[in-house]
Amino acid sequence: MEINALTVYLILGIGCALASWAEEFQNPHEKRLHSLEYMFIVTLGPVLAAINLAMLVRERWQQRKHRG
Repeated sequence: MEINALTVYLILGIGCALASWAEEFQNPHEKRLHSLEYMFIVTLGPVLAAINLAMLVRERWQQRKHRG
């Protein structure tokens, strides 16, 4: 089974969101995160992975242009 960077970042994002939710559950009197903040946590990793992938592809493309 292959696991790519997007899958890893998505799993980490969901794990961070769940950890934050669990902390809020333990301390109900503290300020809670909004649902948009949870969405940001979950989606930030895959977005950064996609940007990183695009940069790597661009770098490879430029290397290929200079060679040939």
